[in-house]
Amino acid sequence: MLVEPSIEKIKQQANCPFEAAILVSQRARQLTEGAQPMVPDQAANNVSLACREVAEGKVVAVPGDADPVVPITREERIRREEEKRKREQQMEEERASRIGAGLDGLLGALSAGSDDADAPSEEEGEEAVETEE
Repeated sequence: MLVEPSIEKIKQQANCPFEAAILVSQRARQLTEGAQPMVPDQAANNVSLACREVAEGKVVAVPGDADPVVPITREERIRREEEKRKREQQMEEERASRIGAGLDGLLGALSAGSDDADAPSEEEGEEAVETEE
């Protein structure tokens, strides 16, 4: 149950209760995704922290379509960079294995082709028969 800040303080920061709910929910999602808190973090959860930020006027609604840039915590930045590095490494390993498989297939085809080059083909054998007659 939300005791502090009161619902009335949160609703003062928005045009209507629906807007206040959307504002709090979007900010709570940002906090969950690693955004830095804009008030001292003493909340039990991200929703309570988002309510406190909205009530203090740290988070405001922007009319129209906006794509805000949300600063993230150092730990989240490090986690995202590590995740990106792992994905890049995995993609490079997959690329290398595909190239290796392609080269193996090409070498196999070339070696099979060189074995066939030593033996005369059917067309060459027919021509040889015609010239002998």
